[in-house]
Amino acid sequence: MKKITVHLGNRSYPILIGKGLLAKVGSLLKPLKLGSKILIVSNDRVADRFLGDRKFTKSLRGSGFEVFQHNLKYGYEPDKFAGELNKLWEHMSRIPLDRTSTVLALGGGVVGDVAGFATSTYMRGISLVQIPTTLLAQVDSAIGGKTAINLKSGKNIVGSFYQPRVVISDVYALKTLVNSDYGQLEFRNSFAEVIKYGVIQDSKLFDLLEEKGRWFIKAVEQKSLGFKELKFLEEVVWRSAVVKAKVVEQDERETKGRRMILNYGHTFAHALEGVSKFKIPHGEAVACGMILAGELALRMGIFSIQAQARQISLINRLSYPARYSFLSSKVLSFMKRDKKVHDGKLRFVLPIRIGEVRIFENVSENLVQDVLDRYRSVR
Repeated sequence: MKKITVHLGNRSYPILIGKGLLAKVGSLLKPLKLGSKILIVSNDRVADRFLGDRKFTKSLRGSGFEVFQHNLKYGYEPDKFAGELNKLWEHMSRIPLDRTSTVLALGGGVVGDVAGFATSTYMRGISLVQIPTTLLAQVDSAIGGKTAINLKSGKNIVGSFYQPRVVISDVYALKTLVNSDYGQLEFRNSFAEVIKYGVIQDSKLFDLLEEKGRWFIKAVEQKSLGFKELKFLEEVVWRSAVVKAKVVEQDERETKGRRMILNYGHTFAHALEGVSKFKIPHGEAVACGMILAGELALRMGIFSIQAQARQISLINRLSYPARYSFLSSKVLSFMKRDKKVHDGKLRFVLPIRIGEVRIFENVSENLVQDVLDRYRSVR
């Protein structure tokens, strides 16, 4: 088991990464001295995979916890609205959970977001444990304390910064994903965020993905994840988590501008998700967003043709960049609602080279629209 500590003073917490951690979750939580009540927030698909065999809940009960369960309706983006959030709050109150209780988010990024936001606001905040069961959540959304729900006007508009007590990432949890078309798609979408970490700060991770990424995807397609594949996954999750943890430590609440680099590709991505009414999967939108950001940087003369070619090649081999037919003016309109807009001006995280990005303000809207038009026309 590998351990990374996110250093945030009295809100510091560990990220535990390894194999077989879910089966001993009770013993991993016991040192945190949590209260006796734990509410597992999940969805039907994840609950069937991890709660049906009782090992997970048996471990919790064996460590003295009283376990409750709440499943979100869908387990994906439609859950991230006020209706499902209200249902969760009401359930928390009926149990009832008190200020010593814990909410355990077991699932992907949507489960983590909804459970995290509910936890941050219930009784002004109770203990939160994040146990991500998708690659995307393990490398990104479960780390850093961001929680949010959507409004019709945009993605992640209402939210909070609320750090968990611990993040437990079990790569064994990813093994069964290959058995379904949905799970295989989830892997491909997740690699967009992994590639992001390589571009923004870890060129060695980018090199690793170029060297072994396609080999891993073939194993996913063949529904065969053995020891070597899981070892590769553990390395990918660890390297990604190290980058995310360091950035969060430097700028927990995005007040210094440093944390904004984690949004590489996301200004375009969130706009594409919004204009599609969230029909485009997040990973596909991010993959497309990184290509667009690279193209914008190339047009501005700050990113080389060779580096952009490497990025496009890796994204196309490991992920599914979204294809869109929306009017660029509509995408641009959504971009202006982005949280990174400052005084009405668009700000972008753009690559300088593989392993380094910078934040740019006052980027020409005409140039952005031209990039959107060109990408749409060639897809």
